[in-house]
Amino acid sequence: MTDIQYNYFHWGPFLFHVRISPEECDLVEQAATRCRKKNLDYRYKLAGHIEEEYDLASEASTLAPMFKKYFETYCIGYNKWMGGGSMKPNFNLTALWVNFMKANEFNPPHDHSADLSFVLYPHMPKELTEECNNFAGTMRGPGGIAWFYGEGNHQCVSVVHQLPQAGDMYIFPATLKHWVFPFKSNVTRLSMSGNVLFEQDSRLTYYGNKKKPNDPS
Repeated sequence: MTDIQYNYFHWGPFLFHVRISPEECDLVEQAATRCRKKNLDYRYKLAGHIEEEYDLASEASTLAPMFKKYFETYCIGYNKWMGGGSMKPNFNLTALWVNFMKANEFNPPHDHSADLSFVLYPHMPKELTEECNNFAGTMRGPGGIAWFYGEGNHQCVSVVHQLPQAGDMYIFPATLKHWVFPFKSNVTRLSMSGNVLFEQDSRLTYYGNKKKPNDPS
């Protein structure tokens, strides 16, 4: 496997970040465009206050091989982060969808089903960077995404907030609360999200059971 550069955030859960290639961004954007159809409306399954959210299940078989190497890298990073974990990247993609987010729309605090979730951004309008730079508040501004964990103790890092850039992909526990801030610019913010369910052997190691099947202890 080609070495993939990744990083993670120093706080509670393992929140993984990687940058996908421009060619992969193009594939994601093409898949999203193909599924931008009324009959694929996915809003009934999602929390977002977003007009255009579409099911990408028909594209899963094409995109899953692209995701595979990033989940393999996630497992490598997770095992190091755990200090000797043995999680394997055996997974099934159980849901895949795309958001075409526009001005004044937002995603409220929510989580997902399954074991892991991910979100990636094939492009990011420059107007959002400018709007965010002009934002006067203390958290990440318009168009940003945030994850939060714990009780908000001021001596701990309990929130991670980012303004995504083109190619950014984040992988995180599906139960991790997150939200997306609204923006005012007259642009479309495209994001693809999905849920992953581990096969049984991977789930046991992911949730902390590292015993071998015949281990009497």
